Amino acid sequence: MMKTLDKAVKIQVVIGLLAVMVYSLLGHAVGAAYGMFIGLVNLWMLNYTFEKANKRAEEDPKSGILILYMSAVIRFVLLAVLFVLGLSFLDESQALPVVLTFVVMQLAKLFDLKGKRRLTD
Repeated sequence: MMKTLDKAVKIQVVIGLLAVMVYSLLGHAVGAAYGMFIGLVNLWMLNYTFEKANKRAEEDPKSGILILYMSAVIRFVLLAVLFVLGLSFLDESQALPVVLTFVVMQLAKLFDLKGKRRLTD
């Protein structure tokens, strides 16, 4: 699992850095960097909860699934708060780079899911 985790992290970080570089040419590096930050927080929380759920599922599979459900709720709320906070402090022109960088980083997760039947494989 560590090799796929490293691959997913590398892909998302590279894509995030590319987005920051592209938006820095357009003068929106701060917004893109904040979008990358939100994407990395989401990635860290997802990986942490998968590891925790896998350990717990060895003892009780239902508790492992409960951890994943609770993680989804917590991540949704945390991401909403991070977006609201960031967009309230940044200029209006920085909103699109924040959102697009985050979305592109999350789409990069699809590269990690190629060939998998389950999300936890």
